[in-house]
Amino acid sequence: MKILAAGGIYIDQTGNADPFIGGHEVAVLIATHSRHTVHLHTNFSSESTEQTKELKRRLRAVGVDPRIAGRVSAPYGTIDGETVEPGSNVFETVRADRTGDKGGYDLFILTTDIAERDFRWLLARARREGIPVIVFTCGEYASYSDHDIDNVVLEETGMPAYHRHTGEIRDILAERGIIEHAPVEQSGGVPPPVYTVLRVLAQLMGIGVLAGLAILGVLYLIGLTGGNAAHEAEIDPDQAVDHAECNTVAECRALGDDHLAALGTYIDIRESPHMFVENRTQIQYITYTVADFALADPTEHAALPVGSQDEFEAIWTRFRTFFPDEHIRDIDQFELFSDGEGNTLAYVDVTEAGTTLAVDIRDNRDLPSEYRTLIHEFAHVYSLPIEAFDNNSTDLDHLKEDTLMAEYTERFWSQYGEEWIENKFKSQPEREAFYSNNINDFHEPYQATNPKEDFAITFLHFIINEMPEESSQLKDVKVRALYEDPKLVGLRVDILSNILEYEKERALSEAQSED
Repeated sequence: MKILAAGGIYIDQTGNADPFIGGHEVAVLIATHSRHTVHLHTNFSSESTEQTKELKRRLRAVGVDPRIAGRVSAPYGTIDGETVEPGSNVFETVRADRTGDKGGYDLFILTTDIAERDFRWLLARARREGIPVIVFTCGEYASYSDHDIDNVVLEETGMPAYHRHTGEIRDILAERGIIEHAPVEQSGGVPPPVYTVLRVLAQLMGIGVLAGLAILGVLYLIGLTGGNAAHEAEIDPDQAVDHAECNTVAECRALGDDHLAALGTYIDIRESPHMFVENRTQIQYITYTVADFALADPTEHAALPVGSQDEFEAIWTRFRTFFPDEHIRDIDQFELFSDGEGNTLAYVDVTEAGTTLAVDIRDNRDLPSEYRTLIHEFAHVYSLPIEAFDNNSTDLDHLKEDTLMAEYTERFWSQYGEEWIENKFKSQPEREAFYSNNINDFHEPYQATNPKEDFAITFLHFIINEMPEESSQLKDVKVRALYEDPKLVGLRVDILSNILEYEKERALSEAQSED
């Protein structure tokens, strides 16, 4: 039998011998008491490297395959007596893992200490594919239908205390004929990924040359090896840049890359954790007036459910620090909100009266993610000045000619046709089909929403990565195209320099506080 188990990971802070507790223990129980193939969906922390290595080693040793699990840049959750910090378990990762590549499951066994959206997605998949489901719950959330599923309530405290119920879980699974009451002798654990790689390497090398020649032949015949002539970037490395620290595009590009490399010693802003999507209605918490780049006159609409006001005001401080005054002077309002089940990390609202920057208080508690979000939103502020439109909105139907966004749209979206320039109102299947049919044009599906989001995500890659020199894919050509503009090349230097200096000061402050 092939089983997909899904459960959370917590660090037990009560001093027990086994530091790892949580719903993932059900997968261990199944593997040690049966000879089934057991795959585990969970969230491994990329911050707790040594703990993650040890846990994966132990899972493989008992026969649990962890290769489909998610990976998030957040610490593991903790349980200290009756106190729970969910940590990495609240991130939504199931759609990004490789469960689909490991299809053909005979049974899902789930616990409710994973992200609720992940839990619901797995239930939906099981019902869609006719896979039986057993749910063990400690009452973390109860607003799900248990119709047609084997739902076992262990307790209703809301605390993921599965380690207290291992005997009960074992008996229940044994009664259903899924596992044995006693541990079963195993033929061997799950080998780490490197062994799988080595095993298939010889086969790949055997067909690699022939496949490569075939692909090159096809590319030659369809004219892809030279890229799309209509979408090529023409960068003049000697073009002058008006910047105090570099004089040409080539010099500023190199200086920006130096700042990026130095920044990597403090924080990896390219590290992308999966997004936590909360199951709540949209709520507006605090609205600030921005005067002379400072927050003032906060209006509180609701109490903050997480964090502190100072913590979220620091997001504005970072935004103000990272980006030059001349480009953000029209921002006159800063908002803290939560978008419920939406995936909006932040947004900007540009009008003739002023510009609002709003950030989600739950989706911006990880610094690398927050930094990327701020760069993305700054790209909107930079590329969508209200004077570029014929009315008091940033609707693309009212975009003036000879503006940055008009030229970007004409250059990189004209081939799709007028009906695809705004996709946010189209159905989910339509949006997915558009992205899939043009997958080499975009770094991620959201980029295919419209030219505004396309530019913002292209700008983000322009800032946080070195220039992609060889690729002829349109998504990389767009990034190279930004190096055609000396103002943008200089702006990249400024943004990376500002983030670097901020991180240096933050590291120094943390070091001094530890002393």
